[in-house]
Amino acid sequence: MPYHQSSAVSVATVLTATTMIVLGYRAGRTHAAWKDVRAAKQAVRAGRKHAWRHTVVLAAGVIAVLAALLAAGIDLAG
Repeated sequence: MPYHQSSAVSVATVLTATTMIVLGYRAGRTHAAWKDVRAAKQAVRAGRKHAWRHTVVLAAGVIAVLAALLAAGIDLAG
């Protein structure tokens, strides 16, 4: 089978194009993965702030109930 220059160029072109597509895809996926990590970190921070907000409200409610019970106890004792 004779060697044809155009066949070699076609194969090289296809390989180059395929390599570029694969590298581009992988670079895009890597960028997307880092964006997902960043978003997850921000979600953890937001979730933590939300949890602390609920904890503060719960603690304030507990303090208010305990203060009311203490006042009622003092009123009944006196």
